[in-house]
Amino acid sequence: MLALVASEKKYVSNLLDKFNYKKEYSKNCITVYKCDYKNHEFLIVTTGYGKINIGSSLMYLLCNYDIRVLVSVGTAGSISNNNDIFSCIIPNNTLQFDVDFMPNGYKEAMIPLLDNSLYKANDDLVLCANEACMKCMVNYSNDIITSSDMYVSNNSLANSIRSSYNAGAVDCESACVGEFSYINKIAYVSIKVVSNYANNNGIKQYNLYDDEASVIDQKIVYRFIQNYYE
Repeated sequence: MLALVASEKKYVSNLLDKFNYKKEYSKNCITVYKCDYKNHEFLIVTTGYGKINIGSSLMYLLCNYDIRVLVSVGTAGSISNNNDIFSCIIPNNTLQFDVDFMPNGYKEAMIPLLDNSLYKANDDLVLCANEACMKCMVNYSNDIITSSDMYVSNNSLANSIRSSYNAGAVDCESACVGEFSYINKIAYVSIKVVSNYANNNGIKQYNLYDDEASVIDQKIVYRFIQNYYE
């Protein structure tokens, strides 16, 4: 079963309007909607913010549904001049930039007891998402997205992340979903539309453009679902 995962309902509300769905029983902050597209059942899920909420929500899904594919959806902040506002990023890899166990001998961004810091997206899903962007006539890139439990709106931090990881954007979700998928051997992809640049003006831009970026993202995700099932 495929599950679309977002931090809050505004990032999936338009999608829900396009499908027949039933709200499922769920615990804690997670909300689960079982949806139908041409006799294919899939889930749309909101998790809340933060690694603990996202991780516990994904574990709930894994324990209660036959999850084979995870798709992280929503918006992101650009840290590259190549990723403009309202463009889409379909990362080939994600990582968590707020992880630092280097004093203990681990590589940059590597979590102890894991053998990798980059969480690779599924190639077929990336291709499917790329095609969805093209059909929606939205510019896209396959740059790395870096994630953390913080909102990046600082020139120095954005530049540091860009130079350290050759990344194109930051968010709060993609690498959390990537790590969970990596550990549990689940195929995943992230589909994020840029709502702002992660610079000193980032919060103002986010407030201006996030809603529209979310609408664009949901159009792409809807096309992705069509591509995936057809």
